Amino acid sequence: MAYAEYGAVRGFPLLYVHDSGSSRLEAAFFEVEARRKGFRLLALDRPGVGESDPHAAFTRETCAEDILQLADHLDCDHFGILVTGAGIGIALVTASMAPNRVAMVLGLSSQMPVFGGQSGLFCKLLRRLFGTFLQGTVSLRLLLRKSNTEHYLQRLRESLAYPDRQLLDNPSIRNQLIDVGLEAVRYGATGVSRDAVLAMTPLHLDLQKLRMPVHFWQGSCEISSLHDVLHGIAAVLPAGTLHRLNNRGRFFFWRHTEEVFAVALAELRSGESTVTTAPVRERQFAEGNDVISVALAS
Repeated sequence: MAYAEYGAVRGFPLLYVHDSGSSRLEAAFFEVEARRKGFRLLALDRPGVGESDPHAAFTRETCAEDILQLADHLDCDHFGILVTGAGIGIALVTASMAPNRVAMVLGLSSQMPVFGGQSGLFCKLLRRLFGTFLQGTVSLRLLLRKSNTEHYLQRLRESLAYPDRQLLDNPSIRNQLIDVGLEAVRYGATGVSRDAVLAMTPLHLDLQKLRMPVHFWQGSCEISSLHDVLHGIAAVLPAGTLHRLNNRGRFFFWRHTEEVFAVALAELRSGESTVTTAPVRERQFAEGNDVISVALAS
Protein backbone atom coordinates (compact mmCIF):
# COMPACT_ATOMS: atom_id res chain seq x y z
CA MET A 1 0.00 0.00 0.00
CA ALA A 2 1.46 3.33 -1.05
CA TYR A 3 0.69 6.52 0.84
CA ALA A 4 2.00 10.07 1.08
CA GLU A 5 1.90 12.66 3.85
CA TYR A 6 1.14 16.36 3.50
CA GLY A 7 0.37 19.25 5.82
CA ALA A 8 1.31 19.59 9.49
CA VAL A 9 3.46 16.70 10.72
CA ARG A 10 1.96 16.77 14.23
CA GLY A 11 -1.52 17.87 13.17
CA PHE A 12 -4.85 16.11 13.54
CA PRO A 13 -4.90 13.28 10.94
CA LEU A 14 -7.21 13.39 7.93
CA LEU A 15 -7.17 10.20 5.86
CA TYR A 16 -7.40 11.31 2.24
CA VAL A 17 -9.51 9.36 -0.28
CA HIS A 18 -8.76 10.41 -3.86
CA ASP A 19 -11.18 10.77 -6.75
CA SER A 20 -11.76 8.06 -9.35
CA GLY A 21 -9.01 8.13 -11.99
CA SER A 22 -6.70 10.00 -9.62
CA SER A 23 -3.97 9.07 -7.14
CA ARG A 24 -2.54 9.89 -3.71
CA LEU A 25 -0.67 12.87 -5.22
CA GLU A 26 -4.01 14.67 -5.52
CA ALA A 27 -3.72 15.55 -1.82
CA ALA A 28 -0.89 17.96 -2.69
CA PHE A 29 -3.59 20.48 -3.72
CA PHE A 30 -4.40 20.81 0.01
CA GLU A 31 -0.82 21.02 1.29
CA VAL A 32 -0.64 24.74 2.11
CA GLU A 33 -4.03 25.12 3.76
CA ALA A 34 -3.72 21.85 5.70
CA ARG A 35 -0.42 23.00 7.22
CA ARG A 36 -1.85 26.45 7.94
CA LYS A 37 -4.86 25.03 9.81
CA GLY A 38 -2.88 22.27 11.57
CA PHE A 39 -4.03 19.10 9.78
CA ARG A 40 -1.95 16.09 8.78
CA LEU A 41 -3.04 14.59 5.46
CA LEU A 42 -2.45 10.87 4.90
CA ALA A 43 -3.26 10.01 1.29
CA LEU A 44 -3.17 6.43 0.03
CA ASP A 45 -3.44 4.90 -3.44
CA ARG A 46 -6.27 2.44 -3.93
CA PRO A 47 -5.42 -1.11 -5.06
CA GLY A 48 -3.83 -1.19 -8.52
CA VAL A 49 -3.56 2.60 -8.61
CA GLY A 50 -0.27 4.47 -8.34
CA GLU A 51 2.17 2.36 -6.34
CA SER A 52 -0.34 0.22 -4.43
CA ASP A 53 -0.50 -3.46 -5.28
CA PRO A 54 -3.83 -4.70 -6.71
CA HIS A 55 -6.32 -6.73 -4.67
CA ALA A 56 -7.92 -9.92 -5.91
CA ALA A 57 -11.14 -8.55 -4.40
CA PHE A 58 -11.78 -4.86 -5.00
CA THR A 59 -14.78 -3.49 -3.13
CA ARG A 60 -15.55 -0.44 -1.04
CA GLU A 61 -15.21 -2.63 2.03
CA THR A 62 -11.68 -3.80 1.12
CA CYS A 63 -10.69 -0.22 0.36
CA ALA A 64 -12.08 0.83 3.73
CA GLU A 65 -10.05 -1.92 5.39
CA ASP A 66 -6.93 -0.49 3.74
CA ILE A 67 -7.71 2.94 5.18
CA LEU A 68 -8.20 1.49 8.67
CA GLN A 69 -5.00 -0.56 8.36
CA LEU A 70 -3.07 2.59 7.46
CA ALA A 71 -4.59 4.40 10.44
CA ASP A 72 -3.52 1.51 12.71
CA HIS A 73 -0.04 1.48 11.20
CA LEU A 74 0.38 5.20 11.94
CA ASP A 75 -1.23 4.98 15.41
CA CYS A 76 -4.19 7.18 14.46
CA ASP A 77 -6.87 6.18 16.94
CA HIS A 78 -9.15 9.02 15.84
CA PHE A 79 -9.14 10.74 12.48
CA GLY A 80 -11.25 12.50 9.91
CA ILE A 81 -11.72 11.61 6.26
CA LEU A 82 -11.20 14.11 3.44
CA VAL A 83 -12.51 12.84 0.09
CA THR A 84 -12.97 14.12 -3.44
CA GLY A 85 -15.39 13.12 -6.19
CA ALA A 86 -16.35 9.48 -6.57
CA GLY A 87 -14.34 8.40 -3.53
CA ILE A 88 -17.23 9.45 -1.29
CA GLY A 89 -18.73 5.94 -1.25
CA ILE A 90 -15.51 4.49 0.17
CA ALA A 91 -15.33 7.27 2.75
CA LEU A 92 -18.87 6.64 3.98
CA VAL A 93 -18.30 2.88 4.18
CA THR A 94 -15.13 3.50 6.20
CA ALA A 95 -17.09 5.73 8.58
CA SER A 96 -19.73 3.03 9.00
CA MET A 97 -17.07 0.39 9.77
CA ALA A 98 -15.33 2.53 12.41
CA PRO A 99 -17.91 5.01 13.76
CA ASN A 100 -16.03 5.51 17.03
CA ARG A 101 -12.80 6.42 15.24
CA VAL A 102 -14.00 8.67 12.42
CA ALA A 103 -14.50 12.19 13.75
CA MET A 104 -15.89 13.70 10.54
CA VAL A 105 -16.25 13.17 6.79
CA LEU A 106 -15.47 16.07 4.43
CA GLY A 107 -16.73 15.42 0.88
CA LEU A 108 -15.64 17.73 -1.94
CA SER A 109 -17.59 17.71 -5.24
CA SER A 110 -18.98 14.31 -4.27
CA GLN A 111 -20.12 12.06 -7.13
CA MET A 112 -22.65 9.44 -6.06
CA PRO A 113 -23.06 6.07 -7.85
CA VAL A 114 -24.62 6.36 -11.32
CA PHE A 115 -27.01 3.44 -10.83
CA GLY A 116 -28.14 4.39 -7.34
CA GLY A 117 -29.73 1.36 -5.71
CA GLN A 118 -30.05 -0.61 -8.93
CA SER A 119 -28.05 -3.83 -8.88
CA GLY A 120 -29.76 -5.99 -11.49
CA LEU A 121 -28.11 -8.13 -14.15
CA PHE A 122 -28.44 -5.44 -16.82
CA CYS A 123 -26.69 -2.85 -14.64
CA LYS A 124 -23.92 -5.31 -13.79
CA LEU A 125 -23.44 -5.99 -17.50
CA LEU A 126 -23.27 -2.27 -18.25
CA ARG A 127 -20.63 -1.79 -15.56
CA ARG A 128 -18.58 -4.66 -16.92
CA LEU A 129 -18.77 -3.33 -20.47
CA PHE A 130 -17.88 0.13 -19.25
CA GLY A 131 -14.84 -1.23 -17.40
CA THR A 132 -13.61 -3.08 -20.48
CA PHE A 133 -14.11 -0.02 -22.67
CA LEU A 134 -12.41 2.25 -20.17
CA GLN A 135 -9.42 -0.05 -19.78
CA GLY A 136 -8.93 -0.12 -23.54
CA THR A 137 -9.29 3.65 -23.82
CA VAL A 138 -6.83 4.36 -21.01
CA SER A 139 -4.36 1.83 -22.42
CA LEU A 140 -4.48 3.58 -25.80
CA ARG A 141 -3.91 6.95 -24.16
CA LEU A 142 -0.92 5.54 -22.33
CA LEU A 143 0.64 4.55 -25.63
CA LEU A 144 0.08 8.04 -26.99
CA ARG A 145 0.51 10.03 -23.79
CA LYS A 146 3.69 11.86 -24.83
CA SER A 147 1.95 13.47 -27.80
CA ASN A 148 -1.59 13.36 -26.46
CA THR A 149 -1.31 15.03 -23.04
CA GLU A 150 -1.98 18.57 -24.20
CA HIS A 151 -4.83 17.39 -26.44
CA TYR A 152 -6.42 15.59 -23.48
CA LEU A 153 -6.07 18.64 -21.24
CA GLN A 154 -7.64 20.83 -23.90
CA ARG A 155 -10.62 18.49 -24.20
CA LEU A 156 -10.93 18.43 -20.41
CA ARG A 157 -10.84 22.22 -20.31
CA GLU A 158 -13.63 22.50 -22.88
CA SER A 159 -15.87 20.23 -20.80
CA LEU A 160 -15.50 22.29 -17.62
CA ALA A 161 -17.40 25.28 -16.30
CA TYR A 162 -15.82 28.71 -16.64
CA PRO A 163 -14.36 28.85 -13.07
CA ASP A 164 -12.68 25.47 -13.63
CA ARG A 165 -11.29 26.55 -17.01
CA GLN A 166 -9.68 29.53 -15.31
CA LEU A 167 -8.00 27.24 -12.81
CA LEU A 168 -6.80 24.86 -15.52
CA ASP A 169 -5.18 27.77 -17.37
CA ASN A 170 -2.79 28.11 -14.43
CA PRO A 171 0.49 26.37 -15.51
CA SER A 172 1.28 25.09 -11.99
CA ILE A 173 -2.15 23.47 -11.68
CA ARG A 174 -1.87 21.94 -15.16
CA ASN A 175 1.51 20.41 -14.36
CA GLN A 176 0.29 19.13 -11.01
CA LEU A 177 -2.77 17.60 -12.64
CA ILE A 178 -0.59 15.82 -15.19
CA ASP A 179 1.58 14.36 -12.41
CA VAL A 180 -1.49 13.13 -10.52
CA GLY A 181 -2.93 11.43 -13.61
CA LEU A 182 0.30 9.80 -14.76
CA GLU A 183 0.91 8.46 -11.25
CA ALA A 184 -2.55 6.85 -11.26
CA VAL A 185 -1.64 4.73 -14.31
CA ARG A 186 1.96 4.06 -13.32
CA TYR A 187 1.46 0.30 -13.79
CA GLY A 188 -1.23 0.36 -16.47
CA ALA A 189 -4.92 0.95 -16.93
CA THR A 190 -6.42 -1.96 -14.98
CA GLY A 191 -6.47 -0.32 -11.56
CA VAL A 192 -7.99 2.93 -12.83
CA SER A 193 -10.71 1.13 -14.79
CA ARG A 194 -11.65 -1.08 -11.82
CA ASP A 195 -11.77 2.01 -9.65
CA ALA A 196 -14.14 3.72 -12.08
CA VAL A 197 -16.44 0.69 -12.18
CA LEU A 198 -16.46 0.56 -8.37
CA ALA A 199 -17.60 4.18 -8.30
CA MET A 200 -20.66 3.17 -10.34
CA THR A 201 -21.78 0.30 -8.13
CA PRO A 202 -24.74 0.81 -5.76
CA LEU A 203 -24.00 2.06 -2.27
CA HIS A 204 -25.88 -0.16 0.18
CA LEU A 205 -25.55 1.77 3.43
CA ASP A 206 -27.91 2.95 6.15
CA LEU A 207 -26.93 6.62 6.21
CA GLN A 208 -29.02 7.30 9.31
CA LYS A 209 -26.55 5.28 11.36
CA LEU A 210 -23.68 7.66 10.55
CA ARG A 211 -23.75 9.96 13.58
CA MET A 212 -20.51 11.87 12.95
CA PRO A 213 -20.58 15.24 11.11
CA VAL A 214 -20.62 14.77 7.32
CA HIS A 215 -20.03 17.87 5.21
CA PHE A 216 -20.47 18.17 1.45
CA TRP A 217 -19.15 21.02 -0.69
CA GLN A 218 -20.36 21.69 -4.20
CA GLY A 219 -19.69 24.55 -6.60
CA SER A 220 -22.78 26.34 -7.88
CA CYS A 221 -21.50 25.92 -11.46
CA GLU A 222 -21.78 22.14 -11.27
CA ILE A 223 -24.77 20.29 -12.71
CA SER A 224 -27.83 21.34 -10.72
CA SER A 225 -29.10 17.76 -10.39
CA LEU A 226 -25.99 16.87 -8.38
CA HIS A 227 -26.92 19.55 -5.88
CA ASP A 228 -30.39 18.00 -5.51
CA VAL A 229 -28.90 14.52 -4.93
CA LEU A 230 -26.45 15.75 -2.30
CA HIS A 231 -29.14 17.81 -0.60
CA GLY A 232 -31.25 14.66 -0.27
CA ILE A 233 -28.35 12.63 1.12
CA ALA A 234 -27.37 15.35 3.58
CA ALA A 235 -30.99 15.49 4.75
CA VAL A 236 -30.91 11.78 5.63
CA LEU A 237 -27.64 12.01 7.56
CA PRO A 238 -28.16 12.91 11.25
CA ALA A 239 -25.34 15.50 11.06
CA GLY A 240 -25.26 16.25 7.34
CA THR A 241 -24.43 19.69 5.95
CA LEU A 242 -24.34 20.84 2.34
CA HIS A 243 -22.17 23.85 1.49
CA ARG A 244 -22.91 25.47 -1.85
CA LEU A 245 -20.01 27.57 -3.14
CA ASN A 246 -21.16 30.45 -5.30
CA ASN A 247 -19.43 31.02 -8.64
CA ARG A 248 -17.19 27.98 -8.32
CA GLY A 249 -16.99 24.76 -10.28
CA ARG A 250 -16.35 21.11 -9.62
CA PHE A 251 -12.61 21.52 -9.07
CA PHE A 252 -12.77 24.47 -6.70
CA PHE A 253 -10.40 22.60 -4.38
CA TRP A 254 -7.56 23.07 -6.87
CA ARG A 255 -7.18 26.50 -5.36
CA HIS A 256 -9.94 27.35 -2.84
CA THR A 257 -9.89 25.19 0.30
CA GLU A 258 -10.06 27.74 3.11
CA GLU A 259 -13.71 26.99 3.92
CA VAL A 260 -13.12 23.25 4.13
CA PHE A 261 -10.38 23.37 6.74
CA ALA A 262 -12.12 26.16 8.66
CA VAL A 263 -15.17 23.92 9.06
CA ALA A 264 -12.97 20.94 9.99
CA LEU A 265 -11.24 23.03 12.64
CA ALA A 266 -14.57 24.20 14.00
CA GLU A 267 -15.76 20.59 14.30
CA LEU A 268 -12.63 19.64 16.23
CA ARG A 269 -13.02 22.57 18.60
CA SER A 270 -16.67 21.84 19.22
CA GLY A 271 -15.79 18.29 20.27
CA GLU A 272 -19.17 17.04 19.04
CA SER A 273 -18.93 13.65 17.38
CA THR A 274 -22.67 12.96 17.42
CA VAL A 275 -25.56 15.27 16.61
CA THR A 276 -29.26 14.68 17.08
CA THR A 277 -31.36 14.32 13.97
CA ALA A 278 -32.23 17.72 12.46
CA PRO A 279 -33.19 19.19 9.08
CA VAL A 280 -30.31 19.45 6.64
CA ARG A 281 -28.16 22.52 7.16
CA GLU A 282 -27.09 24.42 4.06
CA ARG A 283 -24.55 27.24 4.07
CA GLN A 284 -23.85 29.69 1.28
CA PHE A 285 -20.28 30.83 0.64
CA ALA A 286 -19.47 33.61 -1.79
CA GLU A 287 -16.18 34.70 -3.35
CA GLY A 288 -13.86 36.43 -0.92
CA ASN A 289 -15.31 34.87 2.22
CA ASP A 290 -12.34 35.30 4.57
CA VAL A 291 -14.56 36.79 7.27
CA ILE A 292 -16.85 33.73 7.20
CA SER A 293 -13.89 31.39 7.46
CA VAL A 294 -12.51 33.23 10.48
CA ALA A 295 -15.90 33.14 12.16
CA LEU A 296 -16.20 29.38 11.68
CA ALA A 297 -12.70 28.76 13.03
CA SER A 298 -13.03 30.96 16.11
